[in-house]
Amino acid sequence: MKRYTIAPILSNAGLAELVEAGEKHFEEQLGNLSAELAALPELHLIGLTGPTCSGKTTAAEHLTRALARHGKALHVISIDDFYFNKSYLREQAQESGRQEPDFDSEETIDVDFLRECTESLLAGKPTRMPHFNFHSGCREEGELLCPRHNDLFLFEGIQILYPGVDAILSQSAYRSVYISPSSSIAAGGELFLPNEIRLMRRLVRDYRYRNATPAFTFYLWQSVRENEEKNIFPYVHHCSSRIDSTMPYEIGVLKPYLESILPQIPETDHFWGKGQSILARLDEVQAVPDSYIGPESLYREFI
Repeated sequence: MKRYTIAPILSNAGLAELVEAGEKHFEEQLGNLSAELAALPELHLIGLTGPTCSGKTTAAEHLTRALARHGKALHVISIDDFYFNKSYLREQAQESGRQEPDFDSEETIDVDFLRECTESLLAGKPTRMPHFNFHSGCREEGELLCPRHNDLFLFEGIQILYPGVDAILSQSAYRSVYISPSSSIAAGGELFLPNEIRLMRRLVRDYRYRNATPAFTFYLWQSVRENEEKNIFPYVHHCSSRIDSTMPYEIGVLKPYLESILPQIPETDHFWGKGQSILARLDEVQAVPDSYIGPESLYREFI
């Protein structure tokens, strides 16, 4: 496993160089991938997958721009938009004896509707796509997608490797891409492993964008990890390409956000200790101001 070792104290110029180096490496990986995909004339479908908080959404946006430079139009479709309504999923969970649905499992996806939309797009038909509203917990009508000849469709989500979803996408010329933090970061006298990095990303993202308390994110994390070990990691070797999304600067960027969010967990809460443990490990990490992060950076997906 690759490791980034961050100096204890960096000047402002040093912090800027650290951010620039991370962004450049990420862009190079996506540039090489886009050239590879553009060279496949029969390609119609692309699957972009990886465990939670790997940077799939931003990678899809970058690939769209990169493929456009090769004369390829890419339409990005989130598998999350095919979620059943939360009210329905909660009813199903309670009937199964669970307090909350496992939103990372295949059962939460309307696979029949996904198949219908995919087949319509491949047939060149105008197709009304869904949009899942995470604040309301409801699936809504989204854009009308009107395919043109030789358009590419990129389906993005952790569910790409699930058997039901894979069976739909692999019906046509298809390439799958796996993205995830795969390098660790040594900072502030602590070593942060890829799975820990993803948890910290998710704590910030879910609080800011999905109306979730840190305690609720901790609660979900165990089922998220179990699902990854069962339904994602065993099948990674099936993917055509891999992207490492670890950013060497990211622990410093996450620190101020986590120091604001984690103290909100009450001392009486079961997950208070987990929050305090993360805060203690961040104590000696140098903060990186988010003003160093550009508007198109991977990290805008989380902060």
